[in-house]
Amino acid sequence: MAAIFSQLLRVLWLPVASFFAGILNSIAGGGSFLSLPALLASGSAAGVGAVTAQATNTVALWPGQLSALVAFRKQLREFGWKLLPLGVASGVGGEIGGWLLLRTGNRMFREILPWLLLFAAIMFALSFPLGRWLQTLSGGQRYNTWLLIGTVVVSVYVGYFGAGGGFLVMALFGFCGIHDIHEMNALKVVTAVVSIGIPAITFIAARRVEWRFCLEMAILAALGGYLGAHFSRTTNQRAMRWAVALIGFATAGYFFLENHLRHP
Repeated sequence: MAAIFSQLLRVLWLPVASFFAGILNSIAGGGSFLSLPALLASGSAAGVGAVTAQATNTVALWPGQLSALVAFRKQLREFGWKLLPLGVASGVGGEIGGWLLLRTGNRMFREILPWLLLFAAIMFALSFPLGRWLQTLSGGQRYNTWLLIGTVVVSVYVGYFGAGGGFLVMALFGFCGIHDIHEMNALKVVTAVVSIGIPAITFIAARRVEWRFCLEMAILAALGGYLGAHFSRTTNQRAMRWAVALIGFATAGYFFLENHLRHP
């Protein structure tokens, strides 16, 4: 019975994690806290390297961001061509991050993975107090030049790893004078679609995507992302962000322990 339960858990872990990753990404971000560990666990048994797993995770979660973009289409119509510079900045940063990932060895990525997760979790935990502080700094003004420069920098992180990138983008928006939560969510999705989509194309071209896992994850993440976007207005974002942060800390702890056991 225990063996059957263990096998069932392995089969269900990746699809369930992918679905909820799509929901989290459209509401608060941090979906990779769920999907990447599940993919690494499934991929390790199949001989998939850590960098390929990260590249596959990026490609798989992109449809979820795209479906969220469709759900936010009404809010985005009023921006029109103003979205173009933001999209270009996101694409440039995302491509740099993807390029860096492909030049990182599997062992090195495994070593820095828990630190990346820990950083993302800390950023989530600090999201509300840091957001309020950034808002006082901005004085309610919009700094378009700094917004574009900051978007490039944050998108490098998103293209390389991604977890926690949604909050970093929203913190950047707050600093640059964008404070309406619904406007921030809509613009965040735009940056995510481009900063994830551009390196995703690079990963596919480099043949670093495991399609046997990717297609299943992509469909479920897209469904989760669309549903999450529709319910984002009624969700307690403070509670969601703390929940995501706790998942992040637990995941970081798991990979710190795994690295220690692997290289004591």
